[in-house]
Amino acid sequence: MTDEQTTTPAKDADETTDGGTTSIAYTIDYDDAPAISIDGTSGIEELAEELDDSADTTADDTTAATDGDTTDTTDDAGNATAATTSPTADDAASVSASVSATLDKESRHSDADDAVFRAYPMLAFDGVGVDDRKTHEHIWDDLTLRCEAGRSYGILVDSDDDRRHNTLVALLTGFLMPTRGRVLTKTTSFADLSPLELRGHRIGAILAMWPLRRELSAADNLIYTMDASGRNFLKPIPVVAQDLLRAVGFTDSADSDTADSADDSAAIATADHARTRVRDLDAVDASRVAVARAIATDPDIIVADEPTAALDGDDATTILDLLCAQLHTDTKARTVIVVTADPQVAAQLDETIDLR
Repeated sequence: MTDEQTTTPAKDADETTDGGTTSIAYTIDYDDAPAISIDGTSGIEELAEELDDSADTTADDTTAATDGDTTDTTDDAGNATAATTSPTADDAASVSASVSATLDKESRHSDADDAVFRAYPMLAFDGVGVDDRKTHEHIWDDLTLRCEAGRSYGILVDSDDDRRHNTLVALLTGFLMPTRGRVLTKTTSFADLSPLELRGHRIGAILAMWPLRRELSAADNLIYTMDASGRNFLKPIPVVAQDLLRAVGFTDSADSDTADSADDSAAIATADHARTRVRDLDAVDASRVAVARAIATDPDIIVADEPTAALDGDDATTILDLLCAQLHTDTKARTVIVVTADPQVAAQLDETIDLR
């Protein structure tokens, strides 16, 4: 899945000097892409040129008629006026037709315009390659993909190749930098970001091996993550942790009826259940906490490695739906990426990227 971007041609610069001050005027040359107009300016430029031509033609005709016979009668002057007025009307009709044709052409090229102005992807691999340090074997080579904001992606990997699987997850989360190529978030390379900025602000990860700290409670897992991120929060961090747990549906099942009856009851039920250590939670509740931890720092990208591996069919669907529910917030659109060897899991996301 490779997307190619076009760049504008080089710029020509003209320098002028006025009183010791040098100013540089830049002119952008779009001759290499004549079929693509920028914000519809090609139509405006054509209209301006034709109006200028029309005005020049009218002025020349009027001057010629005046110089040719200055002793014409009033009727002759009226005929001369009519003669110059009629071509002007024809020119106006011609300009109108030209504008209409230009607008039609602009509408036909709307897809090309969208391609020019499309935002940079939230996450992209640009010719990424990773080599084994000992054997120099290519683990990944020339890997190119893009993931947009507001979309969920299932990346399919070979179930029999754990090395490629784990390497891909490490690249997506910034734990490993590529041997060749770049991993980008919008226009910024992962290599240019500190680990704190990358995994404390930009990326929320749900790793298959260590999705949570099992010795901590559900709430303490979130508090630990938010403290370590260095971010500022509008509410006290313990309060934010409880809000996040409620948002992912983490309540004691025994108190679920009470929790649904009132907000205060829901808060109490969540707070009580949140003190349970992760190692004592069932699989679906632990998965809910993992999702809450991933979004605790309000990241742009969520990367989940086999988030449903320990879940049955219904619970797996619940967690995938919960992940997809994180795509849109009041302030941003996120990207959700699920790395899996299960085609059925990948099929439940917006798009599938098959790397097998």
